[in-house]
Amino acid sequence: MRTDKKQATVVGDVLEAGNGSVYELTIGGETGDSTRDVYQRIQRRKLLPRQVSMIGIGGAIGTALFVSIGSKVLQGGPASLLIAFCLWSVVFIGLSTSMCVMATYLPVTGSFVHYTSRFVDKSCGFAVGWTYFVCQAANVCFEITAVCLVIEYWTDKIPKAAIISALILLFAALNLYSVFFFGEGEFYLSIGKVVLAIGLIIFTIVVMSGGNPQHKVLGFKTWNNPGAFAEYITTGTSGKFNGFMACLVFALYVFWGVDYLGNAASEAMNPRKVVPASFKKVFGRLIIFYIGGAICVGVLIPFNDPDLKAALEEGAAGAGASPYVSAMKTLGIGVLPHIVNVLILTSIISAGNGSLYSASRVLHRLALEGQAPACFKRVTKRGVPIYCCLSVLIICALAYLSVSNNTNKVLTWFLNVETAAMAIVYIFICVSYLQFRKGCLVQGVDLKSLPYYSKYLPYLTWHSLFWLTLMLFVSGYTVFLKDNWDVQSFVFSYFMIPFFVIFYLVHKLFYKTRFVRPEEMDLFSGIKELAEEDAFWAENPPKTNLFDKMFSFLL
Repeated sequence: MRTDKKQATVVGDVLEAGNGSVYELTIGGETGDSTRDVYQRIQRRKLLPRQVSMIGIGGAIGTALFVSIGSKVLQGGPASLLIAFCLWSVVFIGLSTSMCVMATYLPVTGSFVHYTSRFVDKSCGFAVGWTYFVCQAANVCFEITAVCLVIEYWTDKIPKAAIISALILLFAALNLYSVFFFGEGEFYLSIGKVVLAIGLIIFTIVVMSGGNPQHKVLGFKTWNNPGAFAEYITTGTSGKFNGFMACLVFALYVFWGVDYLGNAASEAMNPRKVVPASFKKVFGRLIIFYIGGAICVGVLIPFNDPDLKAALEEGAAGAGASPYVSAMKTLGIGVLPHIVNVLILTSIISAGNGSLYSASRVLHRLALEGQAPACFKRVTKRGVPIYCCLSVLIICALAYLSVSNNTNKVLTWFLNVETAAMAIVYIFICVSYLQFRKGCLVQGVDLKSLPYYSKYLPYLTWHSLFWLTLMLFVSGYTVFLKDNWDVQSFVFSYFMIPFFVIFYLVHKLFYKTRFVRPEEMDLFSGIKELAEEDAFWAENPPKTNLFDKMFSFLL
């Protein structure tokens, strides 16, 4: 209940509200340890609505959308790329919707790891958690290494070790002090991604209409000459199929971000209101940026573009490998490539920052579940899992491998591991939702009464599960083609599958866990505490200032 006492203190189970009033937390008419847990959770919810919304957008826009996408146009052609992106947009809408239902019902740390343990099987949760941790820790190293390439676009005189050290210190500053610092840093860094994505779409529209130094009207000429589908590895129909598959596998890596928003739900203010709104608005932006991006690249360059081919063969750094920059050079536009490279740099830093946050929160969840050393349970007064963050920062030292090895080679090592790992994680998000839904139906919980409901589930979930499972096993299929066997490609493409299976079996045999039955599923632990949080946020919504209102279009 709420009283209008004008004081700014916390006594017992009385929580100060942001507006000067005092809110007394009660659960079932009593106060106690559970009430104090509610108080602590509210105090740790530091992510503002605009920060959560931008985390969702930033996590959904990767640097591959601006750089690596060019190589896939060369391999598959503009039509293959567009079809692949359209297909994965539907897959990830289903995945996002499934995640949103669970994340708004139970906005907890390490969201999907907890859901897998609670609704499917604890051994699955253990294996999913460690798979995700390895993936995100590897992605931090990937992004740090990628920054070295971006800076090489301007100069190669700065030592790689100095760049790597500076980035590790930057990530430490953003993540170790307060989750608010992380949210604010990610907010501004993600703005760079959005500006870049929108700017390149506008650039394409202007250029294709004849607004370029050569006054050439591009239209969709590249779809006719040299064509819409490219041949890859082989020739003829099979070559065009291989080109399409290259784009399809690439899209699996590009369409990341669902997990970031799910993790942010545990530290978001008023999560049951803010998170659904963020998920809903991300859908439209995903379609605009990704499908729009695929169309733009297909318009700007043909699949036989000699400049882009030469740049990729020579290992061009940063924006030098971007199809947009290749088009700018062809059309005689000299200043924009440097601006694009700056924004690509902010995008990479944002991706690394988000991955460090996600890896540390999942490690914290594993510790809370008793599946990681107890020291990782420790959090600071500001709610930061300090040892979890420090452990990921230590792992970042693997990025120093690029100092003595070819940078592109190191990037490939990290990238192949991440793609398969994320496919496994996303598969179990779908499985967790299907089990959660079954438990609700068996125990008589009305799905429409949940904080978030979609009439398109579980159909979209099954659709997403099918494609994710298929791609997990066929993502490295090219190594099985005639005269195309490569041990390194095979190992890195499929390494995470035995990794997951071994972790699962070891935990299963040691702890003898069993799959959760729908009738025995725990659907209600923590719900009363969350109801108290809902009541608090209803009476004391997050404060907004003029700056927040300026960005209200994100909420």
